[in-house]
Amino acid sequence: MMPLHFLYPWVLLGLPLLAVLAWWIGRRGPVPSVPVPSLRGLSELARIRRHNRGTWRLWLPLLAIALGIIALARPRIPRGDLPDPSKGIDIMLCLDYSRSMAEPDFKMERKRVTRRFALETVVADFVKKRPDDRIGIVCFARNPYLISPLTLDHDWALESLKQTDLMTGTGIGESLAASLRFLRKDSERNKVIILVTDGDNSAGRRPFEIAPTAVRDKVKIYSILIGPEIVTPTAAANHELNRVSRLTGGQFFQATDTRGLEGIYNLIDQLEKKALVAKRMITWRELHPWFVAGAAALLTLEIFGMALLQRRLP
Repeated sequence: MMPLHFLYPWVLLGLPLLAVLAWWIGRRGPVPSVPVPSLRGLSELARIRRHNRGTWRLWLPLLAIALGIIALARPRIPRGDLPDPSKGIDIMLCLDYSRSMAEPDFKMERKRVTRRFALETVVADFVKKRPDDRIGIVCFARNPYLISPLTLDHDWALESLKQTDLMTGTGIGESLAASLRFLRKDSERNKVIILVTDGDNSAGRRPFEIAPTAVRDKVKIYSILIGPEIVTPTAAANHELNRVSRLTGGQFFQATDTRGLEGIYNLIDQLEKKALVAKRMITWRELHPWFVAGAAALLTLEIFGMALLQRRLP
């Protein structure tokens, strides 16, 4: 059975006051007496007239008031969960498309593939799991360039990514700045940038220079460093992308193979889904119209009952 909730439970404090009023009206008082000089005519008192109100009619308006008080307290039962109106999040995929991404040092199905091919395959699987997210893509080499603005047409965005050429240079900081510009500032959705690179910044501003803008705009940055080279824990802790990610509330990862890259994207997928679950809200089925209708029915019964019972018979 669904639990009953009241939006304004303090209104129910009126019910005890109504009970006191009912006791006051129904209490027994002294027997009325009238001094008369003669007993003539007292025989008429034995005749019960139709307009005398019965005790039961005193309870109709009181019950109607009680139903009105309950209606004002807004009784309701939960109907189910509904996603927040800002359903989904905005994700900018910031991908390194420098020439080093053509290195065939990753494996898929026991075959050597390029870093680019492995990245595109894992990104496509990630995007398919998030149909409600608006996803955009910025690729970068020396300079960033927009592949797809934020869109729900994920197939088009992924197809555009496949047609992108590799270039020279690695401008990580400028690519983060471009990704921040393409995220909608007026959106109430959570905003995330997933940065993937296989090298260090070699052109333009450094990533840490862009981090304050991400903090200001409440954009979370996940950084993924890919390649067969393993970064030591000490170097990872001091890595510039690690500091940028931690500053914005994101995380820093390393992926030395395709399986590791898949695991990182799956983890990011789960982390961001938890954030959405926290934003879910409950929809309610309002019950107060039924109590208002009941109160109106009782008052109608009272009015018509009074009119009928107070009629004099010829």
